[in-house]
Amino acid sequence: MDLMNRVNGFMVHQQQRLSGELAEKYGVPVEEVGDAVLLFLHDTYDPALRAADQIAKSDRPVALFIGRKSCSICQRTFPELEKFLQSHAGLQLMRFDYSSSEGLLYHMIAQEETGRLPLVALIINGDIGMLCTGRFVEAQVYESHYRDLMSQCSQNIYAL
Repeated sequence: MDLMNRVNGFMVHQQQRLSGELAEKYGVPVEEVGDAVLLFLHDTYDPALRAADQIAKSDRPVALFIGRKSCSICQRTFPELEKFLQSHAGLQLMRFDYSSSEGLLYHMIAQEETGRLPLVALIINGDIGMLCTGRFVEAQVYESHYRDLMSQCSQNIYAL
């Protein structure tokens, strides 16, 4: 799954949906509300868009965690992710609170209207190799996905 394709697809879908709803509500052509909707979406999602771009352009693999302090599953899951990260210094952790502007990245990646926290993803070269939402994940699961992702990356080098 390509991170930026998911993010851009989300933005296009939201623009079409919101433009259609506004056009219907006010009895105007969709084109007439399109620019206002686009401006609203960029104002709302700009921090999440910047975070996605930073992740996609990272020269290091990224472990993304989006959760909330009040979420009991998040509180159990994050220490497992930290345990995994202790033996993988090359991984960059990016952690966002779901209720922050950057936390809107959850909806862009998971493609869900409501959040099932936490979201944990391993992203390498802008490609989402592992995505889990709404459940506790043990360190061994991260390790297994990470090994698979790294072996795919090394195989891709020889395919060129």
